[in-house]
Amino acid sequence: MTGTAIVTGATGGIGDAVTKRLASEGFRVIAVGTRRAALDDLCERYGCEGIAVDIGDAAAVEAALAGLTADVLVHGAGILGPNLPIHKTPAETIAGLIAVNLTGLFNVLRAVVPGMVERQRGSIVLLGSICGNVPGAGPGAYSATKAAMQSVAANLRFELQETPVRVGEIRLGRVRTGIHNQLEMDADFYDGYECILPEDVAATISHMLATPPAVDLSIIEMLPARQVVGGTRFSKS
Repeated sequence: MTGTAIVTGATGGIGDAVTKRLASEGFRVIAVGTRRAALDDLCERYGCEGIAVDIGDAAAVEAALAGLTADVLVHGAGILGPNLPIHKTPAETIAGLIAVNLTGLFNVLRAVVPGMVERQRGSIVLLGSICGNVPGAGPGAYSATKAAMQSVAANLRFELQETPVRVGEIRLGRVRTGIHNQLEMDADFYDGYECILPEDVAATISHMLATPPAVDLSIIEMLPARQVVGGTRFSKS
């Protein structure tokens, strides 16, 4: 399928790869992010259109996406935050995680899904994490927001069951994007490990979108071959 695709978190590692892939496949890509300069660079490289907006701001999202008709939504925007126990995570860190990872998700869906339902056409891909259902696989507060995403995906799929709108969720293991630097740890999360690459995620999304309209790849767990579920064991190559 082709048409208009909205990609959130477009200036991140995965978002960049997804934007590049979809643009090369003939989609009109609307790249959504918070960094205007990075969006301008993305648009110059891939010929997409950029929208700078804080997805945690409901009114701003509604205004930014008003009038857009999306055939595809790839929601990859999110923050990881520091690696702290739940009971030691500062209130401002938790507020930030909820604002971006959860409230932002609701804001984007509220702006995009009604149009898909009205046109009886659309595919939604949410980028989640295996830490949403595996304790200890990530910082507790972040993991809670990814568990919430899993619930949102399941309930959205249930609510849209009488429409042809598809809802897919990719639960990712370790991807080499640099986001793990937010953990503020000395550990090297990439050196010596054969991680998933952003281009691998983009290829999987392309496959999901290319399946027949009646096929919904609802949940995909995508991990490096040497990483067991949850990431608690990951051997070096």
